[in-house]
Parts: sequence; C-alpha cells; structure tokens
Amino acid sequence: MSPRSNASVKASIWTARFIPAFLVAIVVYSSWAVVDPLSINYLINPPRDDIPRRISAGIAIPIVYFVLLIPVAATWLRLLLVVLRDPGYIPRGPEEERRLSEPAPGIEQFWTRDVFVCDPNGMPIYCEYCKNWKPDRTHHSQDVARCTRKMDHFCPWVGGVVGERGFKFFVQFLFYTMILTCYLTVVFGYFISKYSHSVHFFVVLALAGFFLLFTTGMVINSLHMVFQNTTTIEGVSRRLYLAVILPPELQKDPLAPPPPAKLSPGDDNDSERPLTSELDDPSHVNYFTRQPRPPKRPQPPSSHSPARSKIWKATITYPLHLPIDRPPLPAPERRTFAILHTPPGLNPWNLGSGYRNFTAVFGYKVHEWLIPLKMSPCCDHSSRVSEFPLGPEFELLLVDAGLIRPESSDGKDRRSSSAPSRRRRRRLEPGWQNGERPDGWVSEKEARRIRNEWRRRTKMEKQVDVY
Repeated sequence: MSPRSNASVKASIWTARFIPAFLVAIVVYSSWAVVDPLSINYLINPPRDDIPRRISAGIAIPIVYFVLLIPVAATWLRLLLVVLRDPGYIPRGPEEERRLSEPAPGIEQFWTRDVFVCDPNGMPIYCEYCKNWKPDRTHHSQDVARCTRKMDHFCPWVGGVVGERGFKFFVQFLFYTMILTCYLTVVFGYFISKYSHSVHFFVVLALAGFFLLFTTGMVINSLHMVFQNTTTIEGVSRRLYLAVILPPELQKDPLAPPPPAKLSPGDDNDSERPLTSELDDPSHVNYFTRQPRPPKRPQPPSSHSPARSKIWKATITYPLHLPIDRPPLPAPERRTFAILHTPPGLNPWNLGSGYRNFTAVFGYKVHEWLIPLKMSPCCDHSSRVSEFPLGPEFELLLVDAGLIRPESSDGKDRRSSSAPSRRRRRRLEPGWQNGERPDGWVSEKEARRIRNEWRRRTKMEKQVDVY
C-alpha cells in the first residue's frame, strides 16, 4: 500500500480539527432549542391560549438535559485531549538507511520478551513509512501518517486516531451520547405530536434521531470488540505470525562448546580442528565453502511434536548481531524462538471471558467504568512475557505447535486452535499472566540441571585425559 501524499494527510488532519467544532455547534444549538423554544416559549409561556402552561415540566426538562450533557462533555473533552496529545503513537525512526550488517536498533525490546508478533522470517514488523519497529497490535494510519498502538480507526468526530489510550473514553462518549440523544428524541417527538408549528422542534428531532441510530450501532459494535478483546482493524486483518520462545530443552545450551567443523575437501584429508570463534560454526563453514548442509537426523515425531505441526514454520535465534561499539563483555544470552502461523480467526489476546476482556479496557472498579479519568490497564506494557496479556486461545496454539503438553494425554475433549468451540473457553494458566512459564513448560530449573550435567561430564573427561 503506497503512502498518502502530504497534502492528503494534511487534509485529513484539518478535517478532523473542523468536525469537532461542528459537533460543538450542534450541541449549542440543541441546548438553545431545549431552553428557549421548548421550555420558555412553549411550556412556561405557551404561544396560544388553548395550550396549558406547564411550569414544572419547563424547569425539569432543561435540568435533566444538562445533567445528561455533563458526562457527554466530560468524556468528549477527555477523549479529545488524548487524541490531540498522544493516542498511542510510536516514535518515528531515523531517516538514514541502515546497513544489513549493523545491529538493528530497538529490536532488543522484542526478543527479550517471550512472545511477540513477527513477520514470516521471525523479525518484528517494520514500518517503512515511520522507519521504526511496530510493537504488537500496532497499525499505521495513513490519515495521520503515524503508527498507533492498538489502533481501532480514524474518527474525525473526535479529532483523530482512536488507539489504546483513548478507546475506553471513546466508548464512554458513545454510551453517554446515546442516552442523551435518546432523551432528546423522546422529548421532542412527544411535543411535536402536540404542537407542530416550530421548525426548531423538527431540526432537533432529526439531529437527535440521526445521532441516536449512529451511536447505538457504534456502542453495540464497540462493546462487542471490548468483550472479544479485539479492534476494528484486527477484525478484518489476515492471519499473523507469532515468535514464541522455545522451552529450555529445545534451546541451545549456551555453555556447550560448538562441535568441530569439517574443513573443505582436500585440506589434510578432512581433518578436524577445534573451533575458536562463532565464525567456525558449521553453518558458517558450509556457507563460505559452499558445502551442502549435513542431513538432519530423522526423529520419529510424537503426537504433539513440532515436526508434525503445520503451525510451526521455522525458528530464529536472537541476537542476530553481536554489539561492536562497546568493550568486550559477556555476550547476551541467545534466545531461540519458534515462528508460529496462527489459524484464521484465532485471537491470542482474548482472555477467555467477556468480563476479563472488559476489565482489560475499562479497569477493575465500577467508578473507572463510568468516570473518564484513568487509562486502560492494557496500556501497561511492563510484562516481559508479552506486550499484552495472552489468553487460552494462545495456549491452544502452543499445544497444537507441540510446545506444551495438553491437559489430557488421551487427547479427548481437546479442540484445535483452528476449530471453533461452543463450550466455555478455559482460562489461561496464570503463569503467562505473571511472567512465568505454564506448568506444561519445562522450568528454568530443568535447564540448570542440564548445564550442571554437562559440566560434570566435562570434568570427568578432563580427569580421564590426565590419567
């Protein structure tokens, strides 16, 4: 998709700045119509003698209207402040081109986590327009030419992009506006049936009815996405790739010495020599000498092994480049990830219940659901497991990929990650929420046991050589 021109982007931004002012004008006009034509000149001071004076109604109707208008104005101003300041923008990267041999700046923010969204090669998604890596659930808006976290859509009614920092306030604004317009529709519809000689009654009724239908549809759609923990863009996007950290038993032992590499044919009759650096790794030798790769040993796949999984596409090991602009220090620990291709319709961030998805956006207390003050809990990305909490559909993906063991060994009553289910979704084990491994995942203690076993064997071999 080609980027939009600067003139088109500026036109979208100025449109998003003008429409909120037009919305304010509609609210001012409706407020005047409620106070002057309806309350003062019709209910309190009737235009004809055959119309009874209703002073109590003329006072109560404006009071109720302005009480309902207060939360609408509060949520709209809070949303406008977030949208104009920062709806969740990702900083733009440097304009200069980077050579492929140089380390990619900022990529360590991805592979230091256990799960992140990637491309088919296992690299984080890169935005060619913003010149930066895109965190999970980040999308590029061509209307403002910026990448936004958990972007839902571009809304000119609120001045710009609705992202993760403003989606909660956006739904609150729609909900309160729906109540206000419903009140206006009922009030003016009733009095038009009694007195149809005021054009302002018809104008306000038409505006209120239009926005009532519009906001009702938007509220239903927005709450549906909240309960599913998804966005408008994610609902129409294609399948995605996830890089998932391999269990310790599948990771390469960082303490194990690399195996000896075969030299090219004709050099000392294929003699072996000890490896002295990472460039002596057999894969590098095969590359530089154009030798065929050694055949992989066939392993009988188990019922849940990656060899039989159509989801597991490849693996990638980070860091891709060792830093060269610092003194010699211990190299960062290598982390190998499986590249998993999610089935259509799978949402790894669906937490398994509508209430948990709702609280991830609106918070855990009732006053947070109603008052537009705090940001959504999903704006916290401090977890080292993933940018966003993961749900039971993600665990089913791991089971189908062979990364964790299923709950029942007989395989009964277990559905595939690509198969729909009418049963209640099982809640993801708490380990993925708290930054630990699930029970089916081999613990770090097992990895330490493997390394200690290697040290013990190495020590015994040295003792044999001495004797």
